[in-house]
Amino acid sequence: MNKTIRQIAEFFGFFSNQKSRVTHAAFDSRQVKEGTLFFALPGEKVDGHQFLEEVATKKAIAAVVSKEYSGPSFGMELIPVLEIKKALQSLACEVLKDKSPLVIGVTGTVGKTTAKEFIAAVLNEKFRVAKTPGSMNSQVGLPLTILNWEGNDEILVLEMGMSQKGELSRLIEVAPPELGVLTKISLAHAAFFDDLEGLAEAKCELFQSKKIKHAFLNQDTARFKAVQAIPSPKTWFSNSTLKAPFSEPQLLENLGAAVSIARYLGLTEEEILRGIQKLKPFKHRGEKIEKKGILFIDDSYNASPIAAKAAFKSLPKGKKRLALFGAMKELGTFETKSHVEVAECALPMIDELLCVGKECRPMVDLFKQNGKLAKLFVSKEEAIQHLKAITQVGDVVLIKGSNSLKLWTVLKEI
Repeated sequence: MNKTIRQIAEFFGFFSNQKSRVTHAAFDSRQVKEGTLFFALPGEKVDGHQFLEEVATKKAIAAVVSKEYSGPSFGMELIPVLEIKKALQSLACEVLKDKSPLVIGVTGTVGKTTAKEFIAAVLNEKFRVAKTPGSMNSQVGLPLTILNWEGNDEILVLEMGMSQKGELSRLIEVAPPELGVLTKISLAHAAFFDDLEGLAEAKCELFQSKKIKHAFLNQDTARFKAVQAIPSPKTWFSNSTLKAPFSEPQLLENLGAAVSIARYLGLTEEEILRGIQKLKPFKHRGEKIEKKGILFIDDSYNASPIAAKAAFKSLPKGKKRLALFGAMKELGTFETKSHVEVAECALPMIDELLCVGKECRPMVDLFKQNGKLAKLFVSKEEAIQHLKAITQVGDVVLIKGSNSLKLWTVLKEI
């Protein structure tokens, strides 16, 4: 961030004579370290102000707090503001203005993180590139990414997520992209929308950026009116035809985005191919892990109907193929229909289906109606014990489910 406490306080209209330099920003007390500026965000379950003493013991040097807070400072400089989340976003916007990198914004409902990773990796063959760590794509995660960015890169690849209309508009106010990427649009985080067209319209807020110069769009999104109406020049991408160290169609689509942007920015084919050869699936997104002679496909980070179908369709052969599947969340009125459609896709691919979460009941029913093995478990732990009991050397196991279920912990238990 490269700003002193005094400079940050002055930005918010508050006087401080502290000249210590902030080296890190956090809103989660577990991420605090020496030199941290802590944002005491109020949450649904806990209030960040409750952790001020803890972060002070971890050597945080300042905290942005609510103007209503009247408790102790625990030795830190407290910077009072009217609304902490807006203060976080405003400060990130100011920090970004100081450096002015080329910002690439990546959104969509499927493949955002993988596309972001691939874009950054390929462009790194020619440019200094920074990217969103993990999936820090929210109203809080994105500005924190900017505040913790060292600021020495030419390109910043930012993943931008949303659950409701208007959220992307707020993100592009913080970090207006010059290049925008739209991956596939499907039923994911759709609880606040009546149909896919409405979801597409909300995703296209990305291209309202005042700096946007070019849009890179998954060919599949051409069916949406909102996408067709994007005013900036467009490049459509689909599966990349360049040789890659993987063959799954969903990964090749994300690679298509990276290749399109790399060519737009002037990378040679040699540079692009060199970058491609270094790629691998991002953590918990199609990772292939062998344990005790069993091949696990760890695609557990999240699940939407289209991503789940793609995962089932790309499963490699095995002695028998099993799936530990966690309920798909935030689907609203599309919940039952979506789970049934995924089950119909999985039916010819899977020998036994293990489900976690009541939303999966239609999947289990469909499997049983067709004479195939399926079980519904109340807890992840019960499902793990059953999986341990039935797997054998040579089996293939797909692990997929919504992020909240944290199914990636299964591999630690096996």
